[in-house]
Amino acid sequence: MARIVQLSDLHLCVPGRLLYGAIDTAAALSAAIARINALRPSPDLVIVSGDLVDAGHPEEYEHLRALLAALAVPYALMAGNHDERMALRAAFPAQPWAHPLLLQQQRETDAGDLLLLDTIVPGEAGGAITDMQLTWLAAHARPGRDALLFLHHPPLTTGIAGMDAIGLAGATRLAEQLQRLPGVRAIFCGHVHRAVFGVFAGRPLAIAPAPAHQIALDLSGDASALGWTMEPGGMLLIDWQPGHDPVTHVLPVAAAPVQRYAE
Repeated sequence: MARIVQLSDLHLCVPGRLLYGAIDTAAALSAAIARINALRPSPDLVIVSGDLVDAGHPEEYEHLRALLAALAVPYALMAGNHDERMALRAAFPAQPWAHPLLLQQQRETDAGDLLLLDTIVPGEAGGAITDMQLTWLAAHARPGRDALLFLHHPPLTTGIAGMDAIGLAGATRLAEQLQRLPGVRAIFCGHVHRAVFGVFAGRPLAIAPAPAHQIALDLSGDASALGWTMEPGGMLLIDWQPGHDPVTHVLPVAAAPVQRYAE
């Protein structure tokens, strides 16, 4: 079985700076790392699915690299709309980037492949699927081998109008491509800062919460109502057995005592 943690939307700032003057994203990341390191059995990999930092500055990526050094398991990085491709690539040259322009990766596990797709549009909050992503996906979704697809921007409507307004352009093209790739069993996204579950192109889809702040759950349809909240942070824990769909757990950043029923 492959065990994967999806951590998303860190929005790390330069040391000493609070996001929006109020949110300690560095402390949230450190707490998430401590929770991951304490998991038993340990995960095989942590996928950090975009918005790694808040402004895309090299100093923020240096801070990220220093904090991730405490992680006891390997990690794979993805870009989100708050990231800057060249600065991220320069800060993490050892990541096995599998495209000369896009920050994409293919990772192997015992259960199948992990395909990490770059959906960012520089200077824009929303993302897009273009010919480059589709060509890469077709080439790396190997026949006869299962895969999980990771992307920062979700390709479905969440009902949070402010986030849907900065969603994924080209989602229909992605759905058409996935119909030709039956081995892709599930899709995992970030961007929305909430745990959200749905179905896209006949596959289960999960959106990870963020370790620090969440996007407020406003289903009024008013895009101007977009806001953030300090609801508890979290991540996803994905268990994937060969030949099966993955099983996904929402894992809060803050651990709590366990009381055994036998006691």
